[in-house]
Amino acid sequence: MSDIQVSIETFDSVGEDWERLLIEAPDLSPFATPAWQETWWQMFGGDADLKLLTVWQDGDVKGLAPFMRRGDEVSFLGESDLVDYHHFLHSGIDDSTFYDTVFGHLTGVESLKSLRLTSVPEWSAAYTAVPAAARAAGWQVEETFEDVSPGIELADDWESYVSGLSKKDRHELRRKLRRLERSAEITHVEYCTPEDIAANLDDFLRLHRMSTPDKAEFMTDYREEFFRAVVINLAKAGISRLYFLEIYGERAATSVCFVHDDSQLVYNSGYDPEQRALSVGLLNHAMTIKLAIKNGIRYFDFLRGDESYKYHLGAHDRSLYNLVVTRA
Repeated sequence: MSDIQVSIETFDSVGEDWERLLIEAPDLSPFATPAWQETWWQMFGGDADLKLLTVWQDGDVKGLAPFMRRGDEVSFLGESDLVDYHHFLHSGIDDSTFYDTVFGHLTGVESLKSLRLTSVPEWSAAYTAVPAAARAAGWQVEETFEDVSPGIELADDWESYVSGLSKKDRHELRRKLRRLERSAEITHVEYCTPEDIAANLDDFLRLHRMSTPDKAEFMTDYREEFFRAVVINLAKAGISRLYFLEIYGERAATSVCFVHDDSQLVYNSGYDPEQRALSVGLLNHAMTIKLAIKNGIRYFDFLRGDESYKYHLGAHDRSLYNLVVTRA
């Protein structure tokens, strides 16, 4: 019979195994990387206790639950204002064994009263495995809908992608692209290196804040500090991308994306309201999709929120849920 153990680790002690799990475990995202998690923890961990719950089998790390604890509650690292998806990581161990082990450990911590899991993707194993393991261990589970996360299953080429849009959206996209190309000299720019991204983030933040009052309110100085840090840290791992749509050399729209496996995720975006008539925000996304298809990306993920432009570009909803687990 195999020997299964649980330990609480630090970022340093579990770092190499964490990176390995990122490669081996299914259905993850950049939000599961140690670069993301540690950046968030350093800025927002505050008075919480770090609880990187690590599952070992026969001396090897098989899974990780990146938790923190405040009082009598455990939760994932990261809140929904900055983190779109939360993940457990495990490989080489079946779902039921991993989650049963996690809840076996939590049950043994008598001072722990609840587990709050936000932004759980419906397509992840955790969405069904957590309630099953929790109830089997005698806990109660409350599930609530949190948000939608629209995305696009990309075609093999640009023309096939455009042809797959609804008749109205296909017509509108082609019309807007023709109008922009006729009316201005345009350039679509991609930055990938940490140095290039760092040198151009000021323009991203300027356009982001200009876009809408809500975005200006969202991007506080503290969130800006986090945004700069996490985008650069992920760029060092080859994950970040920064895009600009330029009109006569002036930047009119922008987006920051993350690339993970064969998916590309739009973390945030912005545009110059004075160029709204040319649909520069939507067209920057369209040009980014075109480049993503060229680069072999299979899924283009707009992340949380039901903004209309996502659906005009062919996105379909996937759902995120909150799972609140309490002692019975």
